[in-house]
Amino acid sequence: MPKALYLACTVNTPYLPATGGPRLIYLLLEASGGSDAGSLPVNLALVVDVSESMHFRLATEAQFEDLARKGLLKEVLVDGVPAWQSSGIPQEVLTGLPRKIDRVKDALLTAVEQLRSNDRFALIAFAGQAVTLIPNTSGAEKRRLLGAVDGLAQLQLGDDTYIGRGMALGFDEVERGGAGADLAERMLVLTDGFTQDEDVCRAEAARARRARVPISTMGLGGEFNEELMIPVADQTGGEAYLLEDPDDIPEAFTHELQRAQAVRYRGLEVKLRPAHGVEVRAAYRVRPTIAPLEAVSADGSYSFSLGDLVVGEEPALLLELIVPSRQPGVYRLAQTLLACDDPAGGPVGLKARADVVVEYTSDAARATYQTPEVMHVVEALSAYKLQRLAQADLEEGDVVGATRKLRAAATRLLDMGEETLAAEMERQAEELEQHGQADPQRTKRLRYETRKLTQKLA
Repeated sequence: MPKALYLACTVNTPYLPATGGPRLIYLLLEASGGSDAGSLPVNLALVVDVSESMHFRLATEAQFEDLARKGLLKEVLVDGVPAWQSSGIPQEVLTGLPRKIDRVKDALLTAVEQLRSNDRFALIAFAGQAVTLIPNTSGAEKRRLLGAVDGLAQLQLGDDTYIGRGMALGFDEVERGGAGADLAERMLVLTDGFTQDEDVCRAEAARARRARVPISTMGLGGEFNEELMIPVADQTGGEAYLLEDPDDIPEAFTHELQRAQAVRYRGLEVKLRPAHGVEVRAAYRVRPTIAPLEAVSADGSYSFSLGDLVVGEEPALLLELIVPSRQPGVYRLAQTLLACDDPAGGPVGLKARADVVVEYTSDAARATYQTPEVMHVVEALSAYKLQRLAQADLEEGDVVGATRKLRAAATRLLDMGEETLAAEMERQAEELEQHGQADPQRTKRLRYETRKLTQKLA
């Protein structure tokens, strides 16, 4: 069976009223294919934080309560704020408590074991400095890779955090691995803190975007800058993860490696040529997660980058279109083209074409029909937008506006059956209403969770 790409185009309504002036419609574009194609070898660079905070000992709630009962932890006041202070904890007890860096090491060892012989792997560590711990190496050399991972926890690279330095080295290693369309390239960045070189991070993300290298980001705990980590992932076609518990690190690493190993086609791009009078108002990636999508326009056409095609989570985007009124009849609103790099690394890729067609009608009853599949996505996107607008209001000091938008988002979520997330949204609204401040960690959680609303609609 020949390899193929498919592009499905679905509007929120197949019938438009012939009168009434311009209207807003939604166009869902879904890419699929590649089930008959072999997966590409992976060229992966892991860039991990080894700063001082990654070496702090952590205690589970049960361990914490046990230490307090034994009198090894005492509650004290620091600047009038209650805090816990350790008091004579034996060294053997301390060394038995895990550190974040230990969970990273566990994750790396698991990842290396899952590498295939034709995969490639590099490991970069950063703090105040950045070093290449494992240069780009074949997955066939697992013994060498496993030995190098063992040295991660002993690195001393300073107390500061410079993520951009690690990203620069990571990109160098991806290039050294033989950048090309015949490899599923990816960089994975993990940190638990704020960086002192945000501009460098953005520059490296732009560099990766030009080279079509997705960067997935993992923020650990609550003290990291999601306003940097999420855009870096979105702009390069990667994924953004929130890991509130260090125990989540191994599973997240494994998931991201499996996604990279399931890439069939690289460099997916949708091109859209609207008919006369049709305007593109906004674009969003809606699968695998929700994110604003930049529309690059030229000569009356638009192009949208969708990154890689991972089997099992075929990408999709939702376009907001403004369409004019027309006389009754069937009209083409746009022509679309889905293209990707040649999986074998050649100069010519695969293509799929589709037309977007609607019927203008004078039948008012027909014009009320809405396509459920598209409207479910629109509803999820609406909840995502409301959460982002609420956060923007809060940053500008508009507590009333933020509260109102959070409650509107909670209502949308309840309509979708997302009771748990709706309750979190309502608690955030109550916190704002009562204290004028929002829980920063809940804000992070809501930001990440609303991005995933469309995953269940696939």
